[in-house]
Amino acid sequence: MAIESQPTGVVRVARPVLTTIVLSTALQIRGVVGMAHTSDQWSRLLGRDVPYQGINLTVKDNTVSADLYLIVESGSNIVEVGTAVQEEVATAIENMIGMQVRDVNVYIQDVA
Repeated sequence: MAIESQPTGVVRVARPVLTTIVLSTALQIRGVVGMAHTSDQWSRLLGRDVPYQGINLTVKDNTVSADLYLIVESGSNIVEVGTAVQEEVATAIENMIGMQVRDVNVYIQDVA
């Protein structure tokens, strides 16, 4: 005998939770040292506005677009690290929250 469950309300995920999921997923990727911040010297020199935590999320309906500004480990393959971040962040958003991912853009801001 199968028991069916009926939804009893709405589940909403706060933006800081989505940010935490993206941040923790990106930082687990081998080769990622950290996130760039607005105070980083390179972001000022390049004239690029970097979000405070190194993450900018755009949510429209049930779709997420993410911009991540990373610091990558010296000697790592930057393209491989960037691709891994894109794949893992998209998978985490889809699996943990059930939202669609439009794109995950990775900007390498520094090598450390």
